[in-house]
Order: sequence, then structure tokens, then C-alpha cells
Amino acid sequence: MTEIEENLFDEFWKIYNRAAAEGFEQSGVPLPAGEGLGSEASFFRGNAVFAAFKVHRMQNDMAALLLDENGDLKPFEQWLKDVSPIASHQCRSWLRTEYDTAVLRARQAADWQQFRREKDILPNLRWMPSTSIHPGADHKVFWGVVRPVDDPFWDAHRPGDRWNCKCFLSSTDDPATELPDIPDESLAENGPHAGLDNNPCKDGRLFSDTHPYIAGAYKGAKKAVERFVKQLEEKDKYEPDRKFGERLQISTAADKTELKENIRAAKVLLSSFTDMTVKIRPHILVHGRKNPEYEIDGFIADRKGIESEKGIASAFKKAIGQGCEIVVIDIDAKMQRLNVRRLAGHIYWRKRDFENGTIKACYVISAGKSVKIDKAADTKEKIMKILEKLKP
Repeated sequence: MTEIEENLFDEFWKIYNRAAAEGFEQSGVPLPAGEGLGSEASFFRGNAVFAAFKVHRMQNDMAALLLDENGDLKPFEQWLKDVSPIASHQCRSWLRTEYDTAVLRARQAADWQQFRREKDILPNLRWMPSTSIHPGADHKVFWGVVRPVDDPFWDAHRPGDRWNCKCFLSSTDDPATELPDIPDESLAENGPHAGLDNNPCKDGRLFSDTHPYIAGAYKGAKKAVERFVKQLEEKDKYEPDRKFGERLQISTAADKTELKENIRAAKVLLSSFTDMTVKIRPHILVHGRKNPEYEIDGFIADRKGIESEKGIASAFKKAIGQGCEIVVIDIDAKMQRLNVRRLAGHIYWRKRDFENGTIKACYVISAGKSVKIDKAADTKEKIMKILEKLKP
């Protein structure tokens, strides 16, 4: 069998994407938005490749059991019995291990991003002991090792390069320690486990090409996966709007249930800001949460339709949780009228989000017009003055 079974792929892909999102959330960092399927460094693309190889292996393992020893097609009931161990391993025990390990590695990737941001203050990393009740002996030699964040040591050794490893790293300003006597890595038992010898923070992949699904794939698997992933990427194309042209680009995989409203709001923004560009992004659901709908001038953004001014706090928090740097407050979506004073007060209460750079800008849409609020509007009165422009 050469073609990837799409329904099975979709289920595995969702699970791995959910693991990535969960790992980042455990670290307190949103899964990096803006890295779509077309990016080589994308977690989604890495998960897509891994899921496709897994499906190819599973379906071909099952297909190999279709015939009996005489070359005759087995009765369906017999074949179903013969393939049940494969289904059990691939969809239960192995999948559980893959999920748990993916969560751990995604969390470590998120932590690594934080380590890089803080390295001027906390320049070193300490290898912390495993939290497992029964930790493996292979990593004990590294417990307590302190090395600089950018030390080549971390390219060859790091928590997460063993299945279900529960060691972790902690940033510190303590001085670096000497390296321990490192076991002979030419021996398989001393090196990273197959599929876990990469650094997910650097290549955006939770599993590497040395995993048996990939390294030990059936003949033709690589071409089948490349063809399948290319088809996925083609679904992720953008088409220019007829009126606004390249200024408004709409993904062919955009959320159809909200596309009409997203286009309406985008056109209001573009009419109000003539040098703006907007992309309506592909719809991907991870960990029960929608990915942001817009990319505005290169920044990730989401449209929030609030029912009252009190919804501002929730809208900002949800947007930040999605990794957005811009939030679009769509008054026209659900509210009957604009109360400038109340809305200004609630936006002003989000002052810290602007000051610390978490939110670059807030666009407010009302009565077919839009205004922009950023950190320069640092008083309630300034925000009110901007919002007054939305009045008919």
C-alpha cells in the first residue's frame, strides 16, 4: 500500500499536535503561532511527517497479513484477529508512550526558548534529576551538570532523549561544572533512543528521522509521505481577495464557519488603514483551542466578538493564550451599540499588556470603521479620544 490513509492520519496528527500544545502550555508558553504547515521548523509539519510515516507502517504491517501461507486471501474475521495486536500497539500502548514523550519534549522546547531569552541574566543550565519513581540509570551521570545555554554539550546530551525521560533543565547563574566521564556513545545503550536524538527547540520536530517508523520504513514510504505532505501544503495556499488584492489573502484552509465574518472584519480594517495587510490563516484545532484567525502586518492576531464591554478582559487573555500580539475587538459582531466611556475603561485596564509588549495593538471595529489603540494611548482619556472616531 503506497497511499497514506487520510482519516487515520488525521487522528494521529491531531493527537501529536495536542501533545505539542499541552507541552507548551505546561511551560506557560503558547505554542508558537505563525509557523504554518509550510515552514520547515514547524511543529505541525514535523508532526504531520511523523504521523504519515506511522500510518504507512501500520497499514502495510496490516496488509502483509491479508494472505495465508498458501497465498490465499484470509477470511475477514481471521485477518481482523491477526492484526489486532498491531492495532493495539499502534493505537494504544505505543501511541500513549509517543504522546507522553511528545508532551515532555514540547515542554522542554518551550523551556529552551525561555532559557535563550534569559541567558543574559541566567547564563547556565543545570541538569535536574528525574522526577520518576524509578529513574533510569543512563542519565544519572549527568544529574547536577551545569553548562552554558549555548554549550555544544546540549546538542549531544539533554533530557528528553530517552522514551518517557522525566529529567529536566533549570536555568541558573551558578558557575559551570566540569563534564563527567561520559559513557561510550558508540554503544547503543549509552546514546539517545532512536527518534529522540534531535533538539525540538532547534528544528521544530518532536521526533527525528532515526525513529523506526522513518529509518526502517517500507520501500516507497518516503515518496508516499512527501507526496501526502505536499498535498497538505497545497491545502494551505492563500488566494488574494478580488477587491483588495494582495493586501487581503485568504487561506484555502480557513475556517469556513467564520470565514464570512472574518472577511467582513478584515475589509473594515483594510479600508480604515490603507497601508495594512491581512492574512486569514488556515484553521487548525489543537488541544481544544482554535488557532488565531488573522495575520496583520506580519503579527499574529485574532478577532474577538464581545457581548459587552466586560468581555475585553477575557478577549485579551484568550488572544494572549493563543500567542497573539494583536487583538481585534469586533463590536459589530455581537454588541448593539458602542459605549465609548465603558469600553475605554476596560481597555485601559489592560494597560500592562501594552506596556510589557505582550499586545502590540488592539483594533476596535464598530459601525464599519476601525481604530487602533497601542501603548501610546496610556490614559483612559486618550483611549476615549481614539474611540470617539468610531461614532457615526
